[in-house]
Amino acid sequence: MDKLLVSIIMNAHNAEKYLELSVKSALNQTYENFEIIFFNNNSKDNTEKIIKKFKDRRIKYFEVNKYLKLGEARNEAIKKSQGDFIAFLDCDDIWFPKKLEYQIPKFKNQKVGIV
Repeated sequence: MDKLLVSIIMNAHNAEKYLELSVKSALNQTYENFEIIFFNNNSKDNTEKIIKKFKDRRIKYFEVNKYLKLGEARNEAIKKSQGDFIAFLDCDDIWFPKKLEYQIPKFKNQKVGIV
């Protein structure tokens, strides 16, 4: 299971306040096989500038010029993902470093569909 790709979906609309901490919490995961699908949902603040400071090949940046409701924005981001699993990280949330390491093995049980 440790080779399965996790797509971390981050939707941002004017998310500059906690964005750097949130992204760092994803990049600091002990389970390292992930991509971050960063979906800039028509932000008017420094969101783009902050995310582009990170020089990590796992971050894939997308943006739209018209604000989308959260569900629509998440669906658009998911379309860009390539992972075996989807994880949502809101731009004002912070993950513990072993979050994915603890969660991914739970899917070995075929009865588990969501963690």
